[in-house]
Amino acid sequence: MKKLKVTLLASSVVLAAALLSACGSNQSSSTSTKKLKAGDFDVAYQNPDKAIKGGNLKIAYQSDSPMKAEWLAGLSDDATFGTMSGPAGGQDALFFTNSSFKFINGGPANVSLDQKAKTATITLRKDLKWSDGSEVTAKDYEFTYETIANPAYGSDRWTDSLANIVGLSDYHAGKAKTISGITFPDGENGKVIKVQFKEMKPGMTQSGNGYFLETVAPYQYLKDVAPKDLASSPKTTTKPLVTGPFKPENVVAGESIKYVPNPYYWGEKPKLNSITYEIVSTAKSVAALSAHKYDFINDMRESQYKQAKAVKGYKILGQQELYISLMYYNLGHYDTKNSINVQDRKTPLQDQKVREAIGYARNVAQVEDKFSNGLATAANGLIPPIFKQFTSSSVKGYEKQDLDKANKLLDEDGWKLNKSTGYREKDGKELSLVYAARVGDANSETIAQNYIQQWKKIGVKVSLYNGKLMEFNSWVDHMTTPPGANDWDITDGAWSLSSEPSQQDLFSAAAPYNFGHFNDPEITKDLNDIDSTKAKDPAYRKAAFVKYQEDMNKKAYVIPTAYAINYTPVNKRVVGMTLDYGAMNTWSKIGVSSNKLATK
Repeated sequence: MKKLKVTLLASSVVLAAALLSACGSNQSSSTSTKKLKAGDFDVAYQNPDKAIKGGNLKIAYQSDSPMKAEWLAGLSDDATFGTMSGPAGGQDALFFTNSSFKFINGGPANVSLDQKAKTATITLRKDLKWSDGSEVTAKDYEFTYETIANPAYGSDRWTDSLANIVGLSDYHAGKAKTISGITFPDGENGKVIKVQFKEMKPGMTQSGNGYFLETVAPYQYLKDVAPKDLASSPKTTTKPLVTGPFKPENVVAGESIKYVPNPYYWGEKPKLNSITYEIVSTAKSVAALSAHKYDFINDMRESQYKQAKAVKGYKILGQQELYISLMYYNLGHYDTKNSINVQDRKTPLQDQKVREAIGYARNVAQVEDKFSNGLATAANGLIPPIFKQFTSSSVKGYEKQDLDKANKLLDEDGWKLNKSTGYREKDGKELSLVYAARVGDANSETIAQNYIQQWKKIGVKVSLYNGKLMEFNSWVDHMTTPPGANDWDITDGAWSLSSEPSQQDLFSAAAPYNFGHFNDPEITKDLNDIDSTKAKDPAYRKAAFVKYQEDMNKKAYVIPTAYAINYTPVNKRVVGMTLDYGAMNTWSKIGVSSNKLATK
């Protein structure tokens, strides 16, 4: 399964950009025959029956918001569609990786790093073609950089990491018409691209490192579309070109995709005749499962686990998620002209002790115990435990509620309790905040109101944004549209993280996804240290990750909430299903053993 750098997720408690797919993308290394486990779950389903020839796989993605079809990775930040695009190539990812997310050869393209020359050479397969039969070229790879770095396209994926490519910052700022650090040894129509860096980074051997892109876009097909129209063009929404084993035959806006085999796919030909991929609401998903309408459903909620587990005819698979949920504070705005976060908002949240107190007041562990069915645990830091080489139990966060500490912090900061109102005041102003909580599942309202009650216990008055939970797509637009909104104070977010755990693209000074807009020199130094040349030493890099998490917890610009295990109920007629992160050819290998779904 391939990841983009980061991606906004819908979740039971919160939101999300790098996309998590139950079946992985079109690419893959060979998967070990060792039986993989995630907690109590098998990672793969070993169906004893053989796949029939053909068949139609029926899949759903659970969401209460419409699918936002966008086939260009540089213009998409929706995890739902990122997953649903998997059969067609996962928005046209290029590289194979192993289960530890290290690049390996054999995929649509290979990458070779030259530490001395400070370059990456990307070599596309000679037989790599778009679904109309045209060649995938070096220019197609470079064009992806243009869609991200040229502000006219409206992408929100520009980051400090990409600025490490020679000439890309000048192109982004409009000082150059081309990207000097990207060259074509065999010409634009060739299959080789060379990327010149200012310096090499230790994470460059990992997929999702953010220092060079891992996708292509069909330049010849799209070149005549005006940049401002590209994201909404039928050529990128309903009539795309793709490179994966399947191609979209019909895209119904907001609802579904029907896939058929791509005759120009370079790899193993698919076993299936077609795949239908639909949106199903949280209110209808368990009933749809019970009616055996789908072979599997992505993004089932923790609260639905017991019901899903009880449905006959399905095997429950699980995998540790590259996932962190967290609480954000609104501290500033995004300066689009200078591509920088500016921490200038006038709010009590500029006081570190206020931020800490609000974090300590939450009863996160109690919430996860009650609502997650054992599928989530309170987080002590910002790096999920799947990256065990970069985490430590020594990091202390806000996983345990501490009302005494929260009250003490507010007392020290001069916020006095008005006994008549029950809320704290300072300089004649009440400590009153707006909580932009959002719809996730049936428990979202209960959880949000629970946190409001916990904050009331320490004298902080919190009200819901416009008096209700926000719809997911509206929430995303509100949080990610520069320069940012001034009408909220607290929100929850959840990220399906990149397979390279550096968080430059989430929290750097230039990151658009840093939607709390904090900008702290020490955190910037920590992030840069994680990606420094010294961090080529694994021990040094782990220490840098630990320090970063400790500093983030101390400064409390964001508050870690939870880690999670993803589960997927898979119908017992499915053959070749796996959630293994190193399984890249799943969409070619997956099949069905019968034309009818199993019911027992």
